[in-house]
Amino acid sequence: MDRNNQTETLPIRIDRVASSRLQDVDFATVVFGSVFSDHMFTAEFEDGRWSDGLIRPYGPIPLAPNISALQYGVSVFEGMKAHRSSDGRPLLFRARENARRLQRSAARLAMPPVPESLFLDGLRELVRLDQAWIPPAEMGALYIRPILFSVDPSIRVKPAERYQFIIFSTPFGAYFSAPIDVLVSERYVRAFPGGTGDTKPAGNYAAALLADQEAREAGFNSVMWLDAQERCFVEECGVMNVFLVLGEDVVTPPLSGTILPGITRDSVITLLRDLGHRVKEDRISMDDLLKSYELGELRECFGTGTAATVSQVRRIRYRDRTLELPPIERRKAGTAVREKLLAVMTGREPDTHGWVESV
Repeated sequence: MDRNNQTETLPIRIDRVASSRLQDVDFATVVFGSVFSDHMFTAEFEDGRWSDGLIRPYGPIPLAPNISALQYGVSVFEGMKAHRSSDGRPLLFRARENARRLQRSAARLAMPPVPESLFLDGLRELVRLDQAWIPPAEMGALYIRPILFSVDPSIRVKPAERYQFIIFSTPFGAYFSAPIDVLVSERYVRAFPGGTGDTKPAGNYAAALLADQEAREAGFNSVMWLDAQERCFVEECGVMNVFLVLGEDVVTPPLSGTILPGITRDSVITLLRDLGHRVKEDRISMDDLLKSYELGELRECFGTGTAATVSQVRRIRYRDRTLELPPIERRKAGTAVREKLLAVMTGREPDTHGWVESV
C-alpha cells in the first residue's frame, strides 16, 4: 500500500496504568509541561505502512543513539488542547486541522504523513482514557502534544524508512499569566523564504532559543521576529502569531510562507470579524508601527497560539525606543476575542463554526 494513501481505521490496543498519578497533581498550581498524564498513544511506520495504535503508560522509549531524528532533526510536532465543559465533557478544538497541519509538516521533511484517521482515533481514545487529567474550565486545560520522528538507525542523510508517532499530554493553567514585554530581534530571524517557517519541525524552535534567551537576559519575556530579507517587517511574536490594532483596524501579517498558519490565529480572525472588527492580513513595517505609535493609533498588540490562547503585549522594545501600549483595561479587541474563544472552546457559548468536538 502507498504509505501516503493509507486511510483505513486501525485498531487501538490499550495497556492501562496500574495506578494513576493524578492524586499528586494540584490543577491550581501546576506549571506548563511539569507533569504528564498517565498514558500516551503510539504507532510505528515501517515497511511502507502504519502499525496498529497502542495506548500505553506514559514513560521512556528505547532509542538508538544513531537515529536520524537525533542526527538531523527529522522530527515534526503539533500542539492542541482539550477543555472540560461545564457539565464535565471533554472537548477538542479543531483537531482535524492539527492532523492536517502535521501532514503538511511531515511532507516538508520528506516524512510519511500520519493518516488522519490514525491521528484522530488515537487522540480521541487517549483523551477519553485520561479525561480526569483535564482541569476544570476555569482553571486551565490539557495540552496535547503529537510528535512524529524518524527512528531509522542510520547517519546517512536521506529520507528515513522507519518512524514513530506519539501523542502525550500535560495539564496546565496559564502559559503567560500576565501581559508580556517583547524585544524586536534584528540579529536573528525565525524563518526564511523557501524554508520551514510555515510548518512545525523541531528545529524551528531550537534555532529560536538563543534569541529568546538573550531577550530574557535583557529583561524581556520574548522576541518579536522580523522578516529575513529586509529585517523590517513584523512576522511573529515568540512562539505566537501576532496581531496589532492600528486605529480601527486589526492587522496581522499574511501567510507568506515564513509564518506559521496558526489554528488559533485563523480562529481569532474569524471571531474578530464575528465581533464586528475589521481584520486585515497585511505586512507591517517597523517604520509604520513607529508612526502609528507616535500618532496614538497603536492601541493593542497581542499574540495567539495553542498554549497562550491570546496573550497581551505590554511593551515593545525596538532599538533605543520602548513602545508603551495602552493599559489592558482600555483594550477591546484582544480582550473580547480571548473571552469569546475560550467560551466557545469550553462550550459556554454556541459553536457556530463547527470547531468543537465532544469526546
